Amino acid sequence: MTNSPAACLVILAGGQSIRMGTDKAVIRFEGQRLIDILIGRFAGKADRILLSAQQDYETGLEIICDDPDAPGGPVGAIFSVAARLQAMQTGMEAFVTVPVDAPFAPPDLIERLSASDVCAVAQDDERIHPTFGYWRCDVVNAVRGTHDPGERAPSLRWLARQCGAESVSWPDENCFINLNRPADLITASTSKKAGA
Repeated sequence: MTNSPAACLVILAGGQSIRMGTDKAVIRFEGQRLIDILIGRFAGKADRILLSAQQDYETGLEIICDDPDAPGGPVGAIFSVAARLQAMQTGMEAFVTVPVDAPFAPPDLIERLSASDVCAVAQDDERIHPTFGYWRCDVVNAVRGTHDPGERAPSLRWLARQCGAESVSWPDENCFINLNRPADLITASTSKKAGA
């Protein structure tokens, strides 16, 4: 187990999967469901794994649904998780997020993002990847207090800026491949073999 205060991992699995056409959490890649790939990758690296989702996909993990007044998308999920963790008084002051459609997520994600105990997002040589983030509950809750619930859903880049998130670099851009469409499954499998 990591000794980091960010020993809580949240798998973001609440999206509508419109482009994929079916729930991405249960899509099979290399013989396993995407959600099981991530659980297996981070088991033992986090003291607690939670799902930001409407169901637990028979994993037995605790789920956190989006608050009714939270904005849509991943920002709403992060707002909801931060509020719930603080209300539950779990001792978890922060959490790391990873999207369910990222089968190559770097295994050192939690350790590296939480190293300096400020909000942080992953980046490669091309761009930042804010779905792979480290979020302090107090900071996220403070930002939520400034957001008008009537406004359109903000982006994760907006949230990262508002939280003063620093960027943490990985040299391999394949770590952050997202499987958004059926064709991405073939592309990702090819990329994996090419990098092997």
